[in-house]
Amino acid sequence: MRDIPSLTGLRGVAALWVMAFHVGKVADEAHAPWAAHLGLLGFGWTGVDLFFVLSGFILMWVHGADFRRPTKAALGRFVAARIVRVYPLSLAVLLLILLLAWADPSFVAWYKAQNADNFTLQAFARTACLATRWIAGGGGDWNEPTWSLSAEVVGYGAFPLLAWAMTRASPKVAAAVGVLSLATLAAFEILTGLAGTNAIDQIPALMRMGCGFIAGMAVCRARGAVGDRAPAWAASGSLGALLAIGLVCQARLGVLLAPAGFALLIFCLSFQLGALNGLLSSRIALFLGRISFPLYLIHLMPLLWLASHVRIGALPPLGTVAVISGYLAFCMMGAVLLHLLVERPLHRWARRGFPLSAARRVLAQAA
Repeated sequence: MRDIPSLTGLRGVAALWVMAFHVGKVADEAHAPWAAHLGLLGFGWTGVDLFFVLSGFILMWVHGADFRRPTKAALGRFVAARIVRVYPLSLAVLLLILLLAWADPSFVAWYKAQNADNFTLQAFARTACLATRWIAGGGGDWNEPTWSLSAEVVGYGAFPLLAWAMTRASPKVAAAVGVLSLATLAAFEILTGLAGTNAIDQIPALMRMGCGFIAGMAVCRARGAVGDRAPAWAASGSLGALLAIGLVCQARLGVLLAPAGFALLIFCLSFQLGALNGLLSSRIALFLGRISFPLYLIHLMPLLWLASHVRIGALPPLGTVAVISGYLAFCMMGAVLLHLLVERPLHRWARRGFPLSAARRVLAQAA
């Protein structure tokens, strides 16, 4: 399958959106409301839902055909690729947080005051295994953004079966499944009183991931049925979807429609037409997309460290701008280094098939 550069750029926008939400939230809690989130930034947490829909689409786009008639080799390649994709980078960031905790006991005490289960040995093991959401019990974290990875690991486990079923379904049935999954998520959030909130406990997290992930897979199945002949409305449709997302995110209950907007946006961008596609395919957007995963993983803990030590509300506006600018520069630099030193080498290793060949050598030697 050919690459869709604009979806890489979209991933970068989603990471920045989530990051801006957390900066605004901390600024608000630090009594610096002028530096807090405004408008769309207040709903930046929905960037994670964009990640879920995008993940389902991309996995189906790249691996869907492998599971029309699944083989052990295809399953092995998929599992190895997913492990290499998420675990090493998450562990690298976790080790950096461990170093921070060792160097600054006062921050540990502050973070544990927010939740007594934070920074415990059990929380460390669950974070390392990305099991904070698919294993019940305990609410502590060492790196809160891993909640979405923990939920997505469940999606990875279900993907081969879902892809097998989706490739056998007609495009109309697949589209209906996608609509039903998004309607189910909206109904769940309304009935549980979670509509318009960033609910990340176990069940809400798994619902957000599962419904968004399946919707993304359904969008890809529908996109495959259309072929390369783009609809006349694809370019304008991407702009319309972006505008609709902006409008629905102005209201608490309107956010329920955001995942549907994400699905439409991804469908339209996949044809690689229009001004928005060009913008998201620009060099800076692609750069942000490539570092989006390490940026997402690394951005929150330095921000919380700042919140524990710096009284932003007591600073003049220029001082607050300087602190936030330094924080953003630090996160960008850290994300670039993690991408260059951890993520990219591991991706090259996975593409060469080393994980599977190494496993075969180990098994052969054991025999």
